[in-house]
Amino acid sequence: MDALKQTACAAIDQQADQLHKLSSEIWELKELAFEEHKSHATLTQFLRGAGFVVEPRHKLDTAFVARWGNFDTHQEGKPHVAVICEYDALPGIGHACGHNLIAEIGVAAGLGIKAALQAANHDLGKLSVIGTPAEEAGGGKIDLLKAGVFDDVDVAMMCHPGPFSDARPIFLGGKR
Repeated sequence: MDALKQTACAAIDQQADQLHKLSSEIWELKELAFEEHKSHATLTQFLRGAGFVVEPRHKLDTAFVARWGNFDTHQEGKPHVAVICEYDALPGIGHACGHNLIAEIGVAAGLGIKAALQAANHDLGKLSVIGTPAEEAGGGKIDLLKAGVFDDVDVAMMCHPGPFSDARPIFLGGKR
């Protein structure tokens, strides 16, 4: 597993400048809930360029799913991991909650996990990067959940910036 972790970290490090640019572009756009069309296009284009199979406007106009791995068959005992991206801004104050960073971190995690899956010859499972719009206005995740986007996902994760200078992981869990 250490080799796969190193592979994942190297994949992220190789894209550090592009990831920063991605976050900066979303920061500048400051698109409000359900109006994140340019942010959606920026993210889906980036993920497509990184080799993901992208389904833009998935269930919602500004939602997306980017997939990597074998989705044609059920892989018993191999998880489907989803990484969440948020990218909407707040009226009048832009990305005060750091959704541009959530998008950057989600894409970065997707790149790292994809690299690890490739190194393991896809033998560990499958991956989705899911773009969830309108989190500042009721939550696109709820709409996507109701639409079945998470039905075959075994674990979904995201990172959210906060006012701490050290790691304070908060884990929430649920069970079907």
